[in-house]
Formats: sequence, C-alpha cells, structure tokens
Amino acid sequence: MPVHLEHITQPTEQDWIDLGKIYTDAPQEWLTDAQDIKGSLETLLANDIWFIAGRFNARLLGAMQAQKKGNNILLSHFCVRKITANRGVAHQMLHHMSKWADQNGYTLIAKNLPSELANALKNRDFIEKDADFIRNPK
Repeated sequence: MPVHLEHITQPTEQDWIDLGKIYTDAPQEWLTDAQDIKGSLETLLANDIWFIAGRFNARLLGAMQAQKKGNNILLSHFCVRKITANRGVAHQMLHHMSKWADQNGYTLIAKNLPSELANALKNRDFIEKDADFIRNPK
C-alpha cells in the first residue's frame, strides 16, 4: 500500500472526516476537547501546528503533528487508524518525512511517539536521546 505524505493546511471535508477517524483512536489528552475533534484540530492549525498526513487512494490513513522551530521539525502525536495498523503506513510516513527533511536540511525531533515506532526510527537513523529521537540531515 503506497502512502503519500502531505502537509495538510486546509483540510477538505473528507480530510476532516478522515482526521476525525484517525484521532478517535488517539489518547484523549492529545485533544483540547475529545468530543470535538475537529474543533481541537482547528485550534492546533491556528497555532502553527502542521498536520503531516499519509494518504492512500484519496483517504488519510495516518497523521502526525509537526512544528517548525528554526532548523528543527518537532514531530509528535503520531496516530494511524486502527483499521490500517500493521500495514506499514507509519513506516512509510517516517521514510518520506526523513527524505524531505534531508532534502531541506532539517533536523527531525520525534517526541512522544508510540513505542512501537522506536525500531522504525532507529532504522531511519534517529538517535534516542532522553525520551526523544533525533535525526540530523544527511
């Protein structure tokens, strides 16, 4: 299943539906209001948080939040729909994000990502430091 990475700044109605399904499975503390996922995500967009999403066949299957701080891109709140778990969506998203960061000279800092992704991060040259994973551009 080839997943394409997208920077979502103005979600379409279908994107909002897909993001709602993705974040339904996320820990409730990730959202300001778990009963209003769209409202919570709109607040993040308004506060310069990016949504990096994985798209397959016109549908979003996974998302992570990102924020640019100088030459660093902070990645957090990574979530994949449970229905597509264990199909490589997260791994492909990390691959594409790493490639993009290398091309643009950004250091990636992954914070609070699911422990299941630790090996995928290490395989993509992220170095574990404290509770974070850091990947410098190649």
